[in-house]
Amino acid sequence: MALLSIFVSDNTNAPHSMPDKLIVPLMWLISPNKHKKSIQVVLDKSPDGMTYIVMCFLCRTIEAFGCAMLLTASFAIVANVFPDNVATVLGMLQTSSGLGVIVGPSVGGALYEVGGFGLPFFVVGSITMLNVIVGYFLIERIDDTPRSGSKSMFFLLRNPFTWTITFTIASGSFAIGFLHPTLALHVAKLPELAGKTALIGLMFLVSGGIFSFTAPVFGYFTDKKGYVKSMMAAGGLIAALGFLLLGPTPLMDPFPFELWSVIVSLALVGLGLGCAIIPTFRSLVDSAKALGMEDDMDTHGVVAGLYNCFYSLGELLGPTVGSALVDRFGFNWSATGCAGLLATSAIIMTLYGLCKSPEENTHQGRSYHVITHESITNNKTPIKDEVTML
Repeated sequence: MALLSIFVSDNTNAPHSMPDKLIVPLMWLISPNKHKKSIQVVLDKSPDGMTYIVMCFLCRTIEAFGCAMLLTASFAIVANVFPDNVATVLGMLQTSSGLGVIVGPSVGGALYEVGGFGLPFFVVGSITMLNVIVGYFLIERIDDTPRSGSKSMFFLLRNPFTWTITFTIASGSFAIGFLHPTLALHVAKLPELAGKTALIGLMFLVSGGIFSFTAPVFGYFTDKKGYVKSMMAAGGLIAALGFLLLGPTPLMDPFPFELWSVIVSLALVGLGLGCAIIPTFRSLVDSAKALGMEDDMDTHGVVAGLYNCFYSLGELLGPTVGSALVDRFGFNWSATGCAGLLATSAIIMTLYGLCKSPEENTHQGRSYHVITHESITNNKTPIKDEVTML
């Protein structure tokens, strides 16, 4: 999905692209988000063997394409419609997604008990198609006309701050993905949770629930207070501490491995990751503006593609590399390595803030001006766009 995000971000505003009023509902139709996996219902009817394997890969490929389209375009639209509240709105979207993750398994299980394997997919598929119809009429038309002189994703990567942000994004999503295949086996070692699948499942809701419900708060501080670098650094350190306690790390051998310590550590992980990840998209937008990129749909599409590219990269490496590390070194040392990755991202972010020039530090929290490309090419009086200092 990371590569697809790059492709979509570069083609969202193509001259002959599908009208935005139609493409967004269509993306919801084929996207896997919010359990929109209605295509998977055909897997139950697929023959065994290689045919089944090919169908599984086909379904996942289509879902990845839809997810890349949905997330890239949705983030770009959010940045365009809510330019002053980007992080707050994205935080609200994270809360909605968290509610779906919490409610989805229980509702899906109930539908499965009533109607078997196909019923959950038929119900969700029908709701998704209804959402397509409603979305077609509710989504307002956005000016996505391609503009001459638009910059590419590689131009955005010229800013060192962009690399710092993307490393924070990838390390945060890596940490999230690391827990997916490894946490259940780890907490099952606790006597209170041994053999209790339902209680083990609740452990996943600790970090995920805190992440989801604190996201709007972190988004508000990002938009209104501008604490972007300090929030990303502090969030990385808090999440790193949570992983150290979750092991617990052999470096903290006296720390107990009990139910209460696991809950506390997962709470710290969710709180820290929310604090670190939520400000990143707004920071990428500001990084693009600092390079002189115009505040339009083209730029927002590039930013959204870059964000989802590195987030998806972390989601890919987290489960695969994390599982291999746990098999080789055990959960304790693997969680310690994950904590080291998060701490490294926090240290890099801190060093970037400290190494800024005195002029930038003096004007932090204020605004400076960038002469737009359009005003120069049209031989008009330069128009100055305000750009918030990072």
